[in-house]
Amino acid sequence: MTALGAPLSPGQPRLTRVCSIRAEIGPATEFDTSRGTGRALFPITGGEAVGADWRAKILPGGADFARRLADGTYEIEARYFLELEDGTILMVHNAGRMVPQADGSFHGRTRAEMEVSAGPHAALGDMVLFGTALAPSGDDGNVFIELWHAEI
Repeated sequence: MTALGAPLSPGQPRLTRVCSIRAEIGPATEFDTSRGTGRALFPITGGEAVGADWRAKILPGGADFARRLADGTYEIEARYFLELEDGTILMVHNAGRMVPQADGSFHGRTRAEMEVSAGPHAALGDMVLFGTALAPSGDDGNVFIELWHAEI
């Protein structure tokens, strides 16, 4: 950055894990498009999330809308609600890519945001979040996600 004239570089971001998520997914609805890609809808039917000082369940009704590219990669965009143990509801929006691996699993990187009401968990809504994701080979019912806060 400084080589391009910036007076300084903010440096490499420091990442702190916010939570781990296990999303339960139902059978996908998929079709091939006239443009040579595929479309998929993966219903999110439940699951759980664990943060440093909170636990939550995933409410049914969310979904991951995806585009399948020619190389088998999926561009994903998921939206779902969490209900924390204290009753707080928040929405997760997670978008990125899932890349096929030689063992049949998919590994992903995403950007994410959480929307939450005012109160004890409001700081979650102010975070810049990155995600890692794993859809294990042979487990069509779960996707595992970690969300990381990029501290500013």
